[in-house]
Amino acid sequence: MFLSPLAWSLLAVLFFIISFMFLSMMQSYQDAVMLYAQMGQQLSVTEVVIRSLYANTAILLLLILPLVTMRLIADEKRRDTWPALAASPLSPTQIVLGKYLGLLLFLAAAITLIGLLPWTLSLYANPDVGVILSCMLGVFLVASAFGALGLAVSAATENPIVAAVVTFGLLLFLWIVGWMSSAVGDTAGEAIKFLALSDHYQNMLRGMVRLSDLVYFLLVVGFGLFVARHFLVSERIRG
Repeated sequence: MFLSPLAWSLLAVLFFIISFMFLSMMQSYQDAVMLYAQMGQQLSVTEVVIRSLYANTAILLLLILPLVTMRLIADEKRRDTWPALAASPLSPTQIVLGKYLGLLLFLAAAITLIGLLPWTLSLYANPDVGVILSCMLGVFLVASAFGALGLAVSAATENPIVAAVVTFGLLLFLWIVGWMSSAVGDTAGEAIKFLALSDHYQNMLRGMVRLSDLVYFLLVVGFGLFVARHFLVSERIRG
């Protein structure tokens, strides 16, 4: 699946859009630098370009990853190849981990390719290397969490289109749920803020890698893989 024209086409589209945004941000940064210089002030390339670039990258992943993960297992069922896979010596756990590790390799390739862009800034500017590394780790964790949840949804249905729509809705909910934190009490608000994926990602965009954020992403990944395995076990029992 990850060598299919769809997967690599999505990667090409993602890289093209991000490259375009990067060039646009650089042009805006150069214009702003001259303006700030006239006022005797300096403008951080890390703040204006790198953080903005990775913030937008996560949004694009939210849009594209449902299209990548929708076929992981749902397509096996749609094409009637699932019975053969279910009858193989592979356990549901091995099937889930195999699908997920393949997805992680695809995501690692995409994020590495995107990561080359901010490193070019070191040729003529002084970006904060720590922030770049934190942003790269953050976007990989976001993509890993998105992928695990997409895999779980794909395991729950036989229709890839349904899987894509439900995955997008779930990811969008996790992204914006933090907006509700101020409308509820302190205790519930803190719980909602912990549930909000975007809040944990924002910390990494600022160069802060907190244990609580790492634990959050590991919990989301673990939950997604557990749910995917549960559905595959149920399919095998019914089959």
